[in-house]
Amino acid sequence: MSTSERKTRKEISAARSSLVFSDFAKRIVGQSMFRILGAAQDLERQGKDLIHFEIGDTHLEMPSEVKKSAIAALKAGHTHYGSSYGEHTLRVAIQKAVKEDFKFTPDLSQIVVTSGANPLIYYVLAVLVNSGEEVILTDPAFVTYNAVLDMLKIKGVRVPITHTNNFRFDPAEVEKRITSKTRLIVINSPSNPTGSVYPKSDIIKIYALAKKHNVFILSDEIYSRLVYEGAHFSPGTLDSCRERVIVTNGFSKPFAMTGWRVGYAIGPEQIIEKIALLSQTIVSCVPPFLQDACVTALERRHEFSARYLREYARLRQIVLRELGKVEKFEFSKPSGAFYLFIDVSKTGMDGDQFAEYAMQKHGVVVCPGSGFGPGGKKYIRICYANTSQKLLEGCRRLARAAAKAL
Repeated sequence: MSTSERKTRKEISAARSSLVFSDFAKRIVGQSMFRILGAAQDLERQGKDLIHFEIGDTHLEMPSEVKKSAIAALKAGHTHYGSSYGEHTLRVAIQKAVKEDFKFTPDLSQIVVTSGANPLIYYVLAVLVNSGEEVILTDPAFVTYNAVLDMLKIKGVRVPITHTNNFRFDPAEVEKRITSKTRLIVINSPSNPTGSVYPKSDIIKIYALAKKHNVFILSDEIYSRLVYEGAHFSPGTLDSCRERVIVTNGFSKPFAMTGWRVGYAIGPEQIIEKIALLSQTIVSCVPPFLQDACVTALERRHEFSARYLREYARLRQIVLRELGKVEKFEFSKPSGAFYLFIDVSKTGMDGDQFAEYAMQKHGVVVCPGSGFGPGGKKYIRICYANTSQKLLEGCRRLARAAAKAL
């Protein structure tokens, strides 16, 4: 081999090594709370005592009845491939629950079961919105929305919301941002990260805007069974999810089944068909024995979700009382979910700085608001679904962190 040939091969090899990732891969950022969890676990392995408020998980266990159903399904051999749309029995149970709770009956062809509700954000945006088109959403918004928009090169058109007006998603502000490129509006009520519950009147107005301008609505309702004040209202009731509304939901939050990763969507038949095909391409199907157990969760949904809601309401009162004493914290009372979104700017720090300081110096792990969008930079999010003892201790540590800041 000549010297010039060896040089050319080296150049090619160097070029390849510098182009390890596709352009798509370079846009993947993941979820900030999991990066924070990893850093916290590293500190714990070094012996540091930490209270965890960063991940949207709960200290509570799933209903024992659901667990028994899963075990029975395993013993019955429900461990093989299933439909990419989801098992017939679970889709019928979803259909029945929607009819009873929301007063409309979707066709089974309008329902798809997926590996968690989180992937549905990607699925819906991927099948409905082209690169360069626009999606209207709140700022701050759940981290996956921002991450998926970037991955798919979709423009996120953000409506700023703050604690000063209970994080209201104002229809008038939505209308100002609708253009010829608008393809979809995201509604997330109750909201992650803010805990706000949007009033029925506002959701009806946003639906009217979507209809007027011929755009879709993605209604993320994963916390719909965790509402303390007011009532959850789904835009899906306005068109029976047949025209422009896609509703996503799941089993993680209302039934403490976060590790099971079972979600579902209800929407126009042709959209659901594409989502099912995309899910089929990526994960094939959701394990059937998990779906069998989810039928039990849905059949007894009112009993189970009420059980958890009572506990979260009690914990919410604790966190509001304890952190309400901290003069440098500002927040509005959340009406749903199990999060508190706190403005920490009076500490002299932004959310990222305060989160790092609180973890390193005071042993409490929170999620900085910047991961939820530019409008979250001065905030932190805490998840208060924890034991009373840990919640109280974590609040004390946060109070000390605020007092000693600057």
